[in-house]
Amino acid sequence: MRNNKICSLYSKFRKRHGLPVKFWPNWCAERKDKRLREIIAIGAILTQRTSWRNADLALENLQRENLLSLEKISKLKDLEKLTSLIKPAGFYQTKPKRLKTLASFIIDNYGNILNFKKEELTIARKKLLSLYGIGPETADTILLYALDKPAFIIDEYTKRLVKKEKLAKVFDYDFLKSLFGKNLPKDFRIYRDFHALIIIDLKGEQGSVMKRF
Repeated sequence: MRNNKICSLYSKFRKRHGLPVKFWPNWCAERKDKRLREIIAIGAILTQRTSWRNADLALENLQRENLLSLEKISKLKDLEKLTSLIKPAGFYQTKPKRLKTLASFIIDNYGNILNFKKEELTIARKKLLSLYGIGPETADTILLYALDKPAFIIDEYTKRLVKKEKLAKVFDYDFLKSLFGKNLPKDFRIYRDFHALIIIDLKGEQGSVMKRF
């Protein structure tokens, strides 16, 4: 581990909270099967600008209707049913299209998420960013948690940490992503655990437990 403030924060959070898998048992799991990776990718869309609780309700609706699958979502002929099911996650006029676009992209081009996982990081990120409704934060969330790629996520919690610890004066996404990337070993497990621990530390343990995903 490199000797710098960012690494020191990672070590401090590990000592304070332990492994984040106890709070995020699925997202931080060491072993993920195809179904879990798909749930995380779907969840990355559903959590956009909403609470985990609301996204969780949408996931429960999809599971109840046997639609918690990229392949099944990609085969939907229209978005009416999908729209009604994921409505708790908000943005019901755009999120169904974003979810259908992601599902169709993976299924049509790779067959399944495990094949997409084999894609090289920079290529996979570029392709995700070209999709409707997927920006850097969502793309990096899918890459890191669903595909085990070393793509550090810069979300509001990361920015809050940067401000709190005075790690930088610039808060541009690419700048902060580069800052963390340069000061951490390029290991998706460290990126994953550190990102989760940042949220756990800033939200408080009780507020950081994910019910389903």
